[in-house]
Formats: sequence, C-alpha cells, structure tokens
Amino acid sequence: MTGRIFRIGIDISTLLNHGPDIGAGRYIINLIRSLLEIDNKNTYVLTGRYTSARYLEIAYNLKKDFENNKIELKFYRTPQKKLDLWNRLKFPPIEFLGFKADILHCPDYLIPPTLNKNIVLTIHDLAFIRFPEFNFDWFIKKYNREVEKNAQISRKIIADSESTKNDIVNFFKIDPDKIEVVYLAADNLFKKLLEKEKYKSVLKKYKIDKKYILSVGTIEPRKNFTTLIKAFNLLKDNIKGKAARTNGPADGYPDPQDIQLQNLQLVIVGRTGWKSEATYKERELSPYKEDILFLGRVPDEDLLQIYNQAELFVYPSIFEGFGLPPLEAMSCGLPVIASNCSALREVVGDAGILIPPNNHKEISKQILYVLKNEKIIEELKEKSLYQAKKFNWVKTAQKTLEIYHSYCYF
Repeated sequence: MTGRIFRIGIDISTLLNHGPDIGAGRYIINLIRSLLEIDNKNTYVLTGRYTSARYLEIAYNLKKDFENNKIELKFYRTPQKKLDLWNRLKFPPIEFLGFKADILHCPDYLIPPTLNKNIVLTIHDLAFIRFPEFNFDWFIKKYNREVEKNAQISRKIIADSESTKNDIVNFFKIDPDKIEVVYLAADNLFKKLLEKEKYKSVLKKYKIDKKYILSVGTIEPRKNFTTLIKAFNLLKDNIKGKAARTNGPADGYPDPQDIQLQNLQLVIVGRTGWKSEATYKERELSPYKEDILFLGRVPDEDLLQIYNQAELFVYPSIFEGFGLPPLEAMSCGLPVIASNCSALREVVGDAGILIPPNNHKEISKQILYVLKNEKIIEELKEKSLYQAKKFNWVKTAQKTLEIYHSYCYF
C-alpha cells in the first residue's frame, strides 16, 4: 500500500440534512477536518443525499478551507419521497451517479445504495435496542433490521466506546475482532476562558440572570431531563425549607450560600427531539418553572460562553454511546455530575461525580454537595481539564485512517 494514493469516500448525509450541532453531525465534521489536517496525500470523496440545501455550505467551506487537499464533492439533492423510495429499492447505486472510491466510510449507522464492498461503518450506540420505549415503533423496526444488516456486510465497524462495542457483539453476534473502538473528542472551540473573555451579554441574550446549573442535549426521554427537573425542584425545596427552619445562622443573618442557591437557575440547551412532551410538562408543573430555562439550539460561540459561566454541569442521561456534552463541559473546566452508566463511565471516569440516573434525590444531594464545597468545586475543575485532554480529534483521525488502510482490501 506504500506510495499508493487512495480514494476515501465518506457519506456525510447526516451532516447535510441535520447540521453540525447534533452528536453525529459533530462527529462527521470534526473527523473530516482532522483527517484533512493529517493527510494531504489521499483523495477524499465526500458524498451525501440531502433534501434541503440548508447545510450545504458547510461542505463547500471544507473544500475552501483545505484547498491544498484533494477533495471531491458528490452530492445528490432529492425530495424526501424520492429519497425514501431510493433507500427502499437500493437503486441506483451512487456509483451510477459518478461516485467512485476505494473505500466508503458510513459514519452514522446507514449505508447508501452502493457497489462498494470496502465499507467502514460507525455505530454510535444501540439505544434503540436497549431502550425501545424511548423511540417510535417505526424507528425501532427500521433501525433494528437496517443496522444489523449493515453491521454484517461492512468490512469493519467503528464503535464510539467499549460500551457500544459490547452491545454490538451481544445484540448482533458480531466477531469482536471486526470492531474497533475509536473515541470521539470535544470540538477544539470548547476550552476554558479567561475572565476577560467571558461575556455577560451572551447570558443576558438568553435571559440567564442568576447563577445556574447547566445541561446540554436533545430534549428526548433518553436524556432524562424530567429527573433533572425533579432534582432541581428538590434542591430548591431543601434550601427554602432550611431557610424557613433556621431563619438564618446563629448570628441572625441569612447564610449567603443559601441565598445564592435559592436564586439558582437550571439551564438546558438543546433542540426539541421526539417524545419531548413529558419534559416540557415537568417544567410547567414545577413551582420553580421561572428558573428553568430551555434555550433550544444555540450557536457554538454562545454555547462556549454558556459552558464557561455555569456553576456546574449535570448530565443524567440514561444511556450514551459516548457522551459529547460532558466532555465539552470538562474541556471548559466545569465540575461535572453524570450518570454512572454506559459509555459515560469511560468518558467522565473519575473526573466527575457519577450518579444513578433515575434517583432524583441522589442527584439533588450531589448537586448541593458540590455547590456548597468550594474545595470540591476546584478539585473537580482540575480533574475535568485533565480528563478532557485524553481525548482529541487528531488521535481520532489517526486511528480512523489506520483502520482505512489496515482492514480494507483495496
């Protein structure tokens, strides 16, 4: 293989259809950028089928930003009904439309109609199998069948974590040697800011006017924001109850820490996903609903500011194939409380406090423990930054490139 130039195809349909601010979109854009940074010898053929041109500029910017690299774009716009038919018939293969590559990396579960036999498939998680109650029946049926078939026909599988690898082996009966674990990383944008780099104007823009606990993720059942809201309610109740019982410390003056906690907000950033009604209802039922803010999608530049100015990051997700938000938070030096399940144990490790995701009392207890202990806060901040440095996109790209070369027969 030495000296030969390969044509490496990457299907970026998810990025073209849903943008870069969902997990799979972040994975695709950062992986490609990092591959182009370390490899200017091979030709990269980016392909994708899309229904709207909303995110098309992202791909063209890649070609502009890496003008010294060999990049080809083979995109196909199609109405949704035609796309559904195309997927069902598996015809025509994209090679009939001009796509040509030695290898095809499908970085988000699905494989487009193709004649290529050298397929690398990324499977981020099998949440739709582990927790079918969090998805719609049609989605479960489609993905169960489709992803298992794709896992069987692919030459190599990339899993985001050991947790996901184990699930692929257990549910699909795939040979473990066919699966490589390649960790993701936070976008380089997410970093700890100096005080002079923090802008209160960004918080004001989103009506964040108090100290706040932060969580980030799509509003859907798996992210478990209903439990987080219950934990926040209990936190507020306990502080309010304590103030009523003690009427302040012995000297007659209120405890400044308790005053700050009473004024605390819960800020949740993320787009609305499926089955989100229960989460929004939980907020409406809260006696502290005015202090619970759903910001929706926000630009990454604003998200950087929101991370850096939070008191604490809490991530009670029930299941993750990796878990980018806590890693982004750690990259910004935030103390982190996260679920003690699935891949979060690998990502957060001992850098944060791990909690059972469905125990709102324990989550509330740990939030209070952290916020009332400055020493713990500083220890967790230091651990966060150290842990985050273990993950970087160059390392991800290098290992992915090795997989392209070592496990596919050109």
